[in-house]
Amino acid sequence: MRSSRMICDEINTLLLPYQLNYSLWQVMFVIHEKQSCTSIDIANYLNVSKPSITKRTLILSQLGILTQLATQDKRQKKIALSDAGLQLYQTCANVINDFEQSMIQQFDQKDVVLSTALLNTLIDQLSAKKSGNNHA
Repeated sequence: MRSSRMICDEINTLLLPYQLNYSLWQVMFVIHEKQSCTSIDIANYLNVSKPSITKRTLILSQLGILTQLATQDKRQKKIALSDAGLQLYQTCANVINDFEQSMIQQFDQKDVVLSTALLNTLIDQLSAKKSGNNHA
């Protein structure tokens, strides 16, 4: 948890000039990955409450980063990154990727690959466990 907090703090510092923080970045990341989605999709992906996502999407909308898409179901609001949001996403992704590379450059590539595989396996196991608990 300590390393996670320290990485989040560093990302917050890197994103500050763009009026973003790690929480807002997470929402942008999910929307970018999915191309378009609902707040519920984002909440499920990030494993956080829908009200917390609603607050984040409101901030991103006020910054002109999001656009709302027309849907068949008027009750369902689908969102995507606006053109400005796509540009900002790419800029911030580059900044974060540079930071990540600077953090791992000192390690042997084999160790990085093994560590990445281990973390992905843990994520898969936790996801499977969560899915299993949801169906119980």
